[in-house]
Amino acid sequence: MKRICTDQGLKDFFNDGKPHHVGEMEKCFKVSRIVVYREMKRLGALRSINKTGFYLLQGVRRFDRNGFFKVDDKVFFSDGDLSDALVHLVLKSASGMNRRELKKIVCTPVEVQLLNLIQKGQLYREKFGGEYYYFLSDEKIGVRQWERRRNEFKKADDRLIVEQLQTVPLELVIKILLTFIHHPDFTPKSIALSLLRRGEKIGTGMVEAVFSNYGLCKKNY
Repeated sequence: MKRICTDQGLKDFFNDGKPHHVGEMEKCFKVSRIVVYREMKRLGALRSINKTGFYLLQGVRRFDRNGFFKVDDKVFFSDGDLSDALVHLVLKSASGMNRRELKKIVCTPVEVQLLNLIQKGQLYREKFGGEYYYFLSDEKIGVRQWERRRNEFKKADDRLIVEQLQTVPLELVIKILLTFIHHPDFTPKSIALSLLRRGEKIGTGMVEAVFSNYGLCKKNY
């Protein structure tokens, strides 16, 4: 079976520490692309997870503590392909990661891979703040990640409620409460509209802040 060149010859080719495309190796060693792919596999070369056809020999570059290396616009992961990299990143996260955070690290779209990983049962997702966050499908690790993310959003929501409540005059708080007493089936939006019709300067968010502060019919919103 034809060899691309000697192992030392390949190591010398990659000795500049830069990723090289299969096309470069085809021209340099005058072999077919199939031979290049076979030799890269035999040597355990790493494929770029965001740029097709680029390879890097292990040992020619030092990877960061998460196992990633980036040169120019090419990203490599020391322990597998793009899907492996996504699972690794989610595993190492304290409270899961969203799509934007993952994409920023791997520098390529991740939607398809994330859906595949969910279907395979390696990851699961849940919405927080209108955005999906991805967690490990592990009863111990995944639950801990989810609980931390939930607590982070709860703290953020509590701060927003306090800030919003500070914009509501006491007189208006009383009117909101009285309207709720007379119309316990009203949602925050219904109460805001009712008070607007009576000439009050009020928004739904202000009513929601009062509802949250006093624990009123949370199921309604």
